[in-house]
Amino acid sequence: MHLRPSRAPAALALVALLGAALGGCSPANPAPADPTAPSPTARPTSTPAPAARVEVTAGDLTLEVTVPGASEDDPRVTVDRDDDAGTAAVTFAAAALGEDAPGLPRITLVSGGTLAPRPDGSVGVRDGDTAVGGLSAPRGARLVAVDATHLEVRPTATSDPADATTVLGTAGVRSADWGDREGGRSLAVDATAWARGAGQAGVDLVWAELVAADPQVDTATMHDQLECHAIGAPDKDSWNLEPWRPDVGLVATMAARCNPTS
Repeated sequence: MHLRPSRAPAALALVALLGAALGGCSPANPAPADPTAPSPTARPTSTPAPAARVEVTAGDLTLEVTVPGASEDDPRVTVDRDDDAGTAAVTFAAAALGEDAPGLPRITLVSGGTLAPRPDGSVGVRDGDTAVGGLSAPRGARLVAVDATHLEVRPTATSDPADATTVLGTAGVRSADWGDREGGRSLAVDATAWARGAGQAGVDLVWAELVAADPQVDTATMHDQLECHAIGAPDKDSWNLEPWRPDVGLVATMAARCNPTS
């Protein structure tokens, strides 16, 4: 009687090899997922804080002011517009600048042009290279450029901020008349109240309007005399600018009380 060799060992070896090869694969019928387990791709979501949006217009310029955490009933910003003067005063409540506020107010230039921050804290508004308006430096806050058309209003005292006001102005000169004074021709400039108190942004607008009205004004000595008056004699009835005065630089012009001579 001949016995056939058993094939069981070979079959078992083949099963072992297949098991080893497939050991890292998921089973064909995995167990159902636990519905209470958090999803690995889930991300926390947050609801944006409410914000008030206020339009500010003066002359041909328009700004949009956004105040996070405010509402239409409590915008935390007020606007006092004076069409005759071409100005709009924007006041931010201390609550809009405090540590409890969800964000800081922003000012957006929406009427075209760009914002030009000045070293004294004021901000000019330009159409190309020409000044067309500006914002005075606010007390109790700083206007910080985010980009060419956005500003952020930051308090100077974060622990206990106060109300802060900046004034948008679009007119620099009330009148400018040529006459004779002392040694020759003299231009008597009557600047607007906004330009007299707006700092460098006000000077820039006055200068742009003077040069646009009479290109002969565009000399270094006339510009230095203008800056000298704006800094040293802002409340003087008229700022008298003389083209015949020597160009000695701003420091020497100020030392000469805005009237340099050779």
